[in-house]
Amino acid sequence: MDKKILLLLARESIEEKLLHCPSKTLKELEKNPPPQLMGEEGAFVTLKEVPSGNLRGCIGNIFGEGPLYKTVYRLAKESAFHDPRFRPLTAKELSKIKIEVSILTPPKRVEGPQEINVGRDGVILTLGRRRALFLPQVAQEEGWDRETLLRHLSLKAGLAPDGWLAEGVVFETFQAEVIGEE
Repeated sequence: MDKKILLLLARESIEEKLLHCPSKTLKELEKNPPPQLMGEEGAFVTLKEVPSGNLRGCIGNIFGEGPLYKTVYRLAKESAFHDPRFRPLTAKELSKIKIEVSILTPPKRVEGPQEINVGRDGVILTLGRRRALFLPQVAQEEGWDRETLLRHLSLKAGLAPDGWLAEGVVFETFQAEVIGEE
């Protein structure tokens, strides 16, 4: 079974809330879940406006919480209706969004920013209680180099732009298998 089934599941999860029609894909998966969707990988569900490509919602977990398919099902609703940066998605907008599912590898601590491979690695920056994350595709889509990525990550964590240079900053990297609607 192809992991693209996760895209259908994500869309049906959102439709379920907006159009009040239960997900047929979820019912099928619960009856006979394929082994490749039973892992506990971390995942993110990203919603983008068509044709602009502007972000419309993105929620995820670095670490999985139960079978991957159930994680994606839940995160799709969270991205559509609970991303604090956006108002909840409406039924009118449903046909104007593209869904992307990112399946994450476990994060690994790296010695410093020189070990970050922009375009391949997602990055987590932590300083005390402040933390921020960018998926691997963000830097690539924005055309950022490593330093620009780290400045934006610092700002996202609520630090100064050069916060990534501070004593005690911890960097972790991860990769993502990205599955997107055409």
